[in-house]
Amino acid sequence: MKYVWYWEWNYKDMEKETALATKFAEAMEKNPEKFPKMGQSCHTGRGKGFRLIEAENEEQLMNLVGLWMPTENFKLVPYFYGSDLMAAAQSWS
Repeated sequence: MKYVWYWEWNYKDMEKETALATKFAEAMEKNPEKFPKMGQSCHTGRGKGFRLIEAENEEQLMNLVGLWMPTENFKLVPYFYGSDLMAAAQSWS
């Protein structure tokens, strides 16, 4: 399933955030199958942004959320492409 991962963190937590970013990069490199596929980060303000991700299962989302929970406020919003919805709707009839 595809999601927009909105994130925000406090600049006062910069050291924690940097340490988690390093830990995240290492975890992704060692076990990429344990995390969602990641698009590029898009920054929308100071400590704010979003990223498009694609998860194959709930465990990948839990691993992502569990790692970043100590420093970030975030929201995962599912999204669909219009063509995917149209194809699904056609299969229902």
